[in-house]
Amino acid sequence: MTDSSRETPPVDGRSVRWEQHKRERRAKIIQAAIEVTEEHPPATDIHVHLIARRAGIGRPAVYRHFEDRADLDRAVQKRALEMLYEAVAEPDAFDGSVHEVIHRAIRRYVEWAHAHRALHRLAVRELPGRIDNPLRNAIRGMSVGMRPVLLSGAEAIGAALDEDDEATVDLIVFGTASQIVSAVRLWLARGDDRKPAPEALATRLAEVLWYQLDGMARKRGAVLDPALPFSEIVARLDGQVFGTGAGAESPEN
Repeated sequence: MTDSSRETPPVDGRSVRWEQHKRERRAKIIQAAIEVTEEHPPATDIHVHLIARRAGIGRPAVYRHFEDRADLDRAVQKRALEMLYEAVAEPDAFDGSVHEVIHRAIRRYVEWAHAHRALHRLAVRELPGRIDNPLRNAIRGMSVGMRPVLLSGAEAIGAALDEDDEATVDLIVFGTASQIVSAVRLWLARGDDRKPAPEALATRLAEVLWYQLDGMARKRGAVLDPALPFSEIVARLDGQVFGTGAGAESPEN
């Protein structure tokens, strides 16, 4: 006799199809919001009816997939951050020397922000509240993901880190990334005649980051060689994963 308590309940095909339909409709609404945002100047108040029209649905249908406007805004911001991450973290993102990797990442970020000004403003805005803030989650996820890379880099150049140094690494990454985001946001706010040009801004931001890293290394008895292959640092990670994506969730503490 079969033990009915161990039997797997039958899968309801209609429920599966309905859940798939809801996921697809939700993604379509988010994509519609992205497209409408791109078509308007930065800081434009995008009304829900414009998003619904682009998605080919009625306005009330939007709120069948999102709790409220804040929930929709968080989902759209999260997708915009994912798009930014995808632009920066292309397959060659970690090719070359440490100096080249830093400059390439910042240059791609600045170029993406310049080409998608309205979307960048949406991506990096600070939503109110402490719960599920996409920007802070993305930067915190990157900070945690980059921690083993920086520790490996310190080992590669012989920098002597104490316990407090190791405990501060992810905090320093968070602060530095936040500074770069703020600088680019202020630069874009200068208007269409903004200076410097994107490449010049990226070069200077990369220089600031480089001097910060090199200065900290020198204070700890080491010198950061610009020609140090990034692959040498990665090889020391011993299988650890780094470079957490923009969609990563990180708890608020």
